[in-house]
Amino acid sequence: MLSDLTAALGGDGRTDFRGGAALRIRVRLQPIAGDGARVMPSTYDIDGKAGYITEQRRLGGVEVPCVLIDSQASQSNRLEATLADSMSAGAIRIPDITVDLAEFGVSSALTLPHRLFDAMCEDALLDGARFGSTPQYDALAGVIHRGVAGPLVERFPVGLLLGCWASRKSNPQGSTRIARAITSEIIAYDTLLGQRAKSRIDPRHVSAGVRLVDGDGDQARFAIAPEKAKGSKRPSEFGYGNVTPSVADHGGITMRHAEQQTVVALTSVRSVCAGSLADGPATPTRDLAARELLVLLALAMLELQVDAGWDLRSGCQLVPDGEPTVQVIGRLGQVLAEEPLVGLGTVEALAAATARAKQVGLDWDVPPIELIGAPEQLDLLRRSLGFTDEPTPA
Repeated sequence: MLSDLTAALGGDGRTDFRGGAALRIRVRLQPIAGDGARVMPSTYDIDGKAGYITEQRRLGGVEVPCVLIDSQASQSNRLEATLADSMSAGAIRIPDITVDLAEFGVSSALTLPHRLFDAMCEDALLDGARFGSTPQYDALAGVIHRGVAGPLVERFPVGLLLGCWASRKSNPQGSTRIARAITSEIIAYDTLLGQRAKSRIDPRHVSAGVRLVDGDGDQARFAIAPEKAKGSKRPSEFGYGNVTPSVADHGGITMRHAEQQTVVALTSVRSVCAGSLADGPATPTRDLAARELLVLLALAMLELQVDAGWDLRSGCQLVPDGEPTVQVIGRLGQVLAEEPLVGLGTVEALAAATARAKQVGLDWDVPPIELIGAPEQLDLLRRSLGFTDEPTPA
């Protein structure tokens, strides 16, 4: 399958693969505790209260209630995390951008909310200059579409797969805004909302009849309140005493099954050209090499995610009910090929493609762009950690 994908990316190969629409992975998932076990989806602020995103979907022609288990943004973060772990272990080498934040550690742009265009990167220093003011940043922030993607291909290719937006540029129309080529979410089908009990039993039997007031904060967090003192509080408000058993909101769900639905848009990857506005167009050979690297990187991330499993959060450990497979979807929606994702050899294929791409001037085996946290950034982090308005020593 991997060798046949070249035709879907604009190269030579199988005729039926040309114009291929996507790679598709659909994995049916069940609670690790078995059928009927409670699952805890992601919670969101809904009208000021924590709740679940619910909707109606059609399953086999029948409308059923569904709940979002894991969003597209969350799935992207999980892919980035598994990729970052693999890069740290030396299993995968691709271009990256890092920020050294002194005692707060070194952060990869993969782990930052807005990736390479996060404020933590933009305001950090490169050779003493603010990165957001350098020619290197301007090149990355000037990829207005995939047809001039050379700077991203060379220095932060993940942005072409998981999306990136230079949102802080003064001219948003003339700055990088790349949509995701990988979309993934986990949905629970045919769901029933559950209930969850909450309570606390204090073995020291702190009485609710004793009233407390706030302490001075430095030596004591609370003090015993004088009798009938105004503004006094129950011990439970400070973490002491019993909490009366009650029913909590968002008490989990049961479901027929969940499904992870993942698509790698070959149409998006096929539109990538490795040239730039400044340096001009690349060659067809270099463009094809870039597309092959991107598809293999996408598959490698997805294979690593399957290896990592679906331990999504407390109370939400899922397992597949069959071997996850990847399908090649043709231009008319037909399944052209299907193979198990695990064991496909994508990490090894990516390493081989990286070596081949180097021969046409596209080198992914490079050290990251290494940024240093600016003094203002470090001061912000230190003050935030200590909740103090006093300047911290340099």
